Amino acid sequence: MNKLIRALVVSAVLGFVPQVASAGFLNVPKQSLDLPVAGKVNTKGYTLGPTGFYVMCSTMPSACKVQRARNVGVSAGSVRLTAETLGLIDRVNRQANGAIRPKAESGSADVWKIGGSSGDCEDYALAKRAALLRKGFPSSALLMTSVVTRRGELHAVLMVRTDRGDFVLDNLSPLVKPWSATGYRFTSMQSPDNPRMWVRL
Repeated sequence: MNKLIRALVVSAVLGFVPQVASAGFLNVPKQSLDLPVAGKVNTKGYTLGPTGFYVMCSTMPSACKVQRARNVGVSAGSVRLTAETLGLIDRVNRQANGAIRPKAESGSADVWKIGGSSGDCEDYALAKRAALLRKGFPSSALLMTSVVTRRGELHAVLMVRTDRGDFVLDNLSPLVKPWSATGYRFTSMQSPDNPRMWVRL
């Protein structure tokens, strides 16, 4: 793929218009032919994850096992970001956001599930994670992540680790954003080394 075509693909995927660029969604100029750079989230040691996550791992162990990369390039456990890979990540984000109907859970139990036509934020993120695992992404690069929104609400997103930084797939946005451009406070995520463990951010 030549540089001009690659630039057009990247621009389309990330909603790359002047307003978006000025909002800080990307760390590259509008005219740049390079792929975006996001930077990596710093981790601070192990912590407890959400209760619903551990219940899911107990009832569905396959959802929490290590999966090696297939059909995608990796570097130190992260996916090598190409225009094609970025396009795939974008499609998965948009497809899941369009296919799942938002539905808040009733009661105190937070049930994490994969599949279904409705769900809350972690169900969107789990659906995207499952879809990218099926496409051959390694589990080390697909990390369930807990954040706090600008309104102070607890929220879950999927973090995709690449060799150009960490990008967020969010049911509240059609755009794939660098983690630092979301406006969220990141609190914890799955460990890249062990998908059954969580780390503080």
